[in-house]
Amino acid sequence: MTIKNEIKYSKLHDFLCIELLKKFTEKELEGLKYFVECRYFNSDKYVIKLLDVLKLHIINQNNFTHKLYCNVFEKVFSEKVEGNNLNPAQKKRFNNKLNLLLRLVEDFLTIEALHDNPAYRSDLLYQKILEKRQFKLFNRHVKREKKHLVSQLQKDIEHYRHQHSIEKNVLDYLYLTGQLNKFDNLPELTYSIDVEFIINKLSTHITQLYLEEVNAKNYDTSSINAIDTLIKLPQYAAHPLIHIYVRAIRMIKTQSETDYHELLELLYSHAASISKKDLNGFYVAATNFCAQKIQSGVFDYRELSDLYKVMDEKNILIEEGFIPVNKLKNVVVMGCRVSDFSWAIEMTEKYQPFVEKSVRESVYHFNLGMIAFYQKDYKKALYRFVRVESVNFNYDVNCRVMIMKAHYETDQEYDERTLQIFRSTEKYFNENQQLTPRNKKAYKNFIRTLINVYRVRHRATKMTLEGIKKKLEKQEVNSDKQWLMEKVEELEK
Repeated sequence: MTIKNEIKYSKLHDFLCIELLKKFTEKELEGLKYFVECRYFNSDKYVIKLLDVLKLHIINQNNFTHKLYCNVFEKVFSEKVEGNNLNPAQKKRFNNKLNLLLRLVEDFLTIEALHDNPAYRSDLLYQKILEKRQFKLFNRHVKREKKHLVSQLQKDIEHYRHQHSIEKNVLDYLYLTGQLNKFDNLPELTYSIDVEFIINKLSTHITQLYLEEVNAKNYDTSSINAIDTLIKLPQYAAHPLIHIYVRAIRMIKTQSETDYHELLELLYSHAASISKKDLNGFYVAATNFCAQKIQSGVFDYRELSDLYKVMDEKNILIEEGFIPVNKLKNVVVMGCRVSDFSWAIEMTEKYQPFVEKSVRESVYHFNLGMIAFYQKDYKKALYRFVRVESVNFNYDVNCRVMIMKAHYETDQEYDERTLQIFRSTEKYFNENQQLTPRNKKAYKNFIRTLINVYRVRHRATKMTLEGIKKKLEKQEVNSDKQWLMEKVEELEK
């Protein structure tokens, strides 16, 4: 089989089950093995053997090629493949076992999810217990879980979802035991329903506001406007999490510095009662606000650097065992922006083990390149930046910008090749569909100003430095106005 056909075959047989298993940790794979071997869930010996073979020979491979496909079949079924090609009956048999394994993997993930989400587990369990009319057992569970909820300091959406589940089933219990005419829990049930609903709506609305900014989309907000009256009721207006959501939304809409500072005060006051996941989300909203104010020249970098230090102290930079690479990049950059290089290096080393393994090396090169650049070791910075492979769109954008800056700093005389790098990067930004119109304008202003400053520096234009500076000061958005002003001021000396 030719290489071309091998690649085509690989794409056609990129089985969902195998792709899913590739995302499992070693611990998860071990648990799955016990699960598949349990006769209650599976009695097919070929499925058990298939999982063992996939673990040993396939999961760590990049592509499930035709050759591997045949080899797995032979190992699982102890049956020779004639001519290195499965016949229709063999293909059907093999795919059937893969589909059976996929169903088991999905069941395993469902059970894992139930352990991780007590609200859903309790809801399902309560229903079954009530169906069996085991009221004493039901009451024992409810008493224990209510006590647990009361003891929780951090109350997130899962807390109120769990509370809702309990109260809903308690109402069913009262009906089934004939007590509903004397007792009811409707106030408690109504409160838990409302709080869960409000938090979900407000959280979704923040996502809408973000997408409106990024993708220039317009969403129907009539439903969120309709709950204003509900939110203003005393029992909800005073709710810490709802109060913070309302303040964050107002900050995003008004872009008010007052709302921003009031949000930070609320986060400080209620940090102990907010989950790390929610706390992280609110601080991310605050950092996005800061970034926009920096682009507009209202805030300096110290404001954003201090926010990231707070996030590090509160241990909310890591999300589900990993640190998002964009977040780590921003942390390191802000440390460099305020010349706190020891902290930037500390953050790079501290969080490097929490970067996803597939991009860990490139992320490391990029962050060390940033530190070298701001320490004015521009050749070392270029050495690092050219070793950054594909990480994601944001890293690609930032790497291109930093390479432009490094060339500006290292050129001792005018070089047309550097101008070509500037122009090609500008073309890349103009044509890129992932950038918002605002960000395109910010990068365009940056590059056009950079080209002009570069030419003035090397006496390759009739433009004056004073004219460039005035134009720069009037720009409402610029991806790095402060750095450009520094370059202008260097030339003024």
